[in-house]
Amino acid sequence: MEFKNIKSAVVRTVKVVSTTALLLGATSIFSAHAQSEVIGEYANGCVKGAVPLKSGTNYQVQVWGAGRNFGHPQLIDYIQKLVMKAKAHHLPDLLIGDLSRYNGGRFGASSSHGSHQSGLDVDISFDFATPRKTAYELSHPKDVYLVDGQNRKTSNFTNERVALIYLAASDSRVERIFVAPGIKKTLCDVYQGHDRSWLQKIRPWYGHRGHMHVRLGCPLDSPLCVKQAAAPKGDGCGDELESWLHPKEWAKAHPQPKNAKPTPRKKRVMYPQCRELLVTRR
Repeated sequence: MEFKNIKSAVVRTVKVVSTTALLLGATSIFSAHAQSEVIGEYANGCVKGAVPLKSGTNYQVQVWGAGRNFGHPQLIDYIQKLVMKAKAHHLPDLLIGDLSRYNGGRFGASSSHGSHQSGLDVDISFDFATPRKTAYELSHPKDVYLVDGQNRKTSNFTNERVALIYLAASDSRVERIFVAPGIKKTLCDVYQGHDRSWLQKIRPWYGHRGHMHVRLGCPLDSPLCVKQAAAPKGDGCGDELESWLHPKEWAKAHPQPKNAKPTPRKKRVMYPQCRELLVTRR
């Protein structure tokens, strides 16, 4: 369908997704991994007992780098359930991007990722795997941008992709979903006059025009997992979003006190448990 039909399509999605979620949530595709544990922070952590994600029915896994397809069992379960929801709503097959490495930690100095270290983050492409991708296409992935470099929506901003973002956010385990500021703005516009409370999970972040970055909260089996600060209350469609879309104008309208000092960046120190784990990195 064309973009002008998004509003009616996503409103229908809102009405039926809760029932689907209940049906799919009754059983878990992956049983709990007895020795899985997340340690530390999303951008400074590691994971024990990570599970690999391989291409399967109704989804494929992109190869952005070697060994970046591991996740905590809860993340693998989340992805599998999202695939089922997408199929139930007649969406094309999904393309899954980066998760984490076997024991977590940084991808390497050449990677732009700061997070993806604890097995709780996954990139989900705005491209689809219908028709199914070849091995070459998976190892040479191309982005499908929903907005351009000026945060204006493109022809790729379709109702199918809006529905995918909504379905991705509908799982209670999701802490945040990062998208480009222009994507958040368009979602705010699409849902004007409808329930926008779910948009609180949708957070603007640069570098996410071609995929959404889904982040789960700390699982119960991981007492050493460091929770992220709660997202601001509200749907995030107002002043906060403007600070991302028009940062210079926003800064002029919200001047800092003349004597204000910049907050020093906290030096990251690797957790000792991670230091031990990452020595045995695959």
